[in-house]
Amino acid sequence: WVRRFSWTGSLAYIENMAGRLETREQVGEFAIELQNSDRAYVTYTGTYEFLSRPFDIAENVQLPVGGYSFDGVKVGWDLGQNRRVAGNISAEYGTFYNGTKTGFSVSRGRTTVGPQLAFEPTYTINWVDLDQGSFTTHLIGTRAIYTMNPRMFVSALVQYSSSNTSLLANLRFRWEYSPGSEFFVVYTEGRSTFPPRGTDLQSRGLTVKLNRLFRF
Repeated sequence: WVRRFSWTGSLAYIENMAGRLETREQVGEFAIELQNSDRAYVTYTGTYEFLSRPFDIAENVQLPVGGYSFDGVKVGWDLGQNRRVAGNISAEYGTFYNGTKTGFSVSRGRTTVGPQLAFEPTYTINWVDLDQGSFTTHLIGTRAIYTMNPRMFVSALVQYSSSNTSLLANLRFRWEYSPGSEFFVVYTEGRSTFPPRGTDLQSRGLTVKLNRLFRF
């Protein structure tokens, strides 16, 4: 019933122009992929982050300047994309800056409605307890995907984050005009939902991308 076992690892090390370490992240994962395409995994992440200026991580919660080392463990289960209802369920716990973080997530969910239309809802909740205060964050969103044919689709994403009270919308068109060659048009807009009586524009962008695969 097991298709394969896998062990993966990665290391990111980033310094600023003065040679000071700003970010270091070490990730190790063990996963089991089943014959039905489901996947179970355990991931360890060790992180170092240097804050060169005070960081407002949440409303009325500010982290002071300094270096922070923290780590965490995540366990999760991926339901195979061959299912009518697919997605990922995960839970994590660990240290976080000078405190702790507990999280639960249901992401990459996919529910098909007919052969061409699918929805991918996402929900993440984090409980954070720091020396400067405690808070809870929510990330809620959904993506709708309409497939015109095997090489062309359009998708729309709407996502709300309580940590910065922002609403993000993303509209993407993809066309694989030749095997391995793609054309994209992406429109993105972000707005703040605070104050409650209005929405202030934070960002807006339009991206057009064309890539071409050359075979020799």
